[in-house]
Amino acid sequence: MKKLQRFSLQSILTSVAMASLLFTTTAAKAEAPQAQGLWKYTGLTSSKGQDMPLTGIFLISDGKFLQQAVFNGEPYAEQESMAHTGSYTGTAKGIKLQAGQTLGMAPFTESSLSDAGATEHDLAVTREDDSLVLVFGSGTRQTFDRVSAADSAEIYSLENGMLAFVDDYFILVQGDAESAVTGYGTYRKDGDSLTLNVIRWSEAANDIAQNLRDVTLSARFDGKFLELADGRTFPVTH
Repeated sequence: MKKLQRFSLQSILTSVAMASLLFTTTAAKAEAPQAQGLWKYTGLTSSKGQDMPLTGIFLISDGKFLQQAVFNGEPYAEQESMAHTGSYTGTAKGIKLQAGQTLGMAPFTESSLSDAGATEHDLAVTREDDSLVLVFGSGTRQTFDRVSAADSAEIYSLENGMLAFVDDYFILVQGDAESAVTGYGTYRKDGDSLTLNVIRWSEAANDIAQNLRDVTLSARFDGKFLELADGRTFPVTH
């Protein structure tokens, strides 16, 4: 069963990863009004029809997107995760994503961290009130409920990812095939100090991956650098 899920996850990562890449300087081209907003996952069905329950977030705003999710299951420490950032444009049938990286983490496996790299894909979008359905070209189906319109989203580009603050939520996706830190939750800010109330968090380095949930982490952010409590620092590139 573990091998089956691992195979399915790689298929999902390929689809989602291939579902991203196309920077544009024209605001009109970036519009995808049906999909824009902050969304939480309600389900994922692979192209082979396998239900893969997960907990995660997807921000689509101002021509950029961030996604982070950890698959549900116990023990939680062994669950796989995925994260992506990139740009998007509106299309006749929905939205085209272009990802700068496509991260997959799998604790306690030989390949604890993978990055499928820059990929792109066209998605069909169906929106009904505050519910969203994204269907990838492979047939993978993802469903969401809207958290907010994300009108006030602040998105910062990092060296290998992005950091976003939207309403009371933060989303962090930073990494490549060597190391990665990803997560989301709610936050409080006091000057440059951040209190991160983590809903889901997954990171990997040196062939070791770990998942966190329902924990509180400290960080600092001054608009130029994000510094985690353990000293890891990620500069804002633009």
